[in-house]
Amino acid sequence: MMIHPAMKAYQSIAQFSLTGREADAACFRMLIDELEAAASSPDQNVRRKALSKHQNLWSMIMKANTLDTGVVSLEDRELFVALADKAQKYGILATLHPQLSLSPLIQIAQDILEGLESAPAESEPVFGTDTMF
Repeated sequence: MMIHPAMKAYQSIAQFSLTGREADAACFRMLIDELEAAASSPDQNVRRKALSKHQNLWSMIMKANTLDTGVVSLEDRELFVALADKAQKYGILATLHPQLSLSPLIQIAQDILEGLESAPAESEPVFGTDTMF
């Protein structure tokens, strides 16, 4: 059986793809970098852009955890929704009050990142091409 060139290309890079946990960690690393840059910049546009990304990320986290997909326990989902709520509320205050420190938002993101990096990865389903067909 001949394998399509696109499938060959996919197979050659599939082993290097990120797991869900690694992708989440990468998002928080980028968020921390943006928030730290905004905290040290006098440019309010940099701050607004970082806070907008912050709000979008937490909004996605909240949305993902309000749905019961059977993957995450109710207790963990409630914790993530509560954390997202608090982070977003502070983000709104930081948007309205430019003098407000971004340190609490950076600390929350760092705590989440440390948890993602230190906790043993649960057995995530590996996406392979053998199960596609």
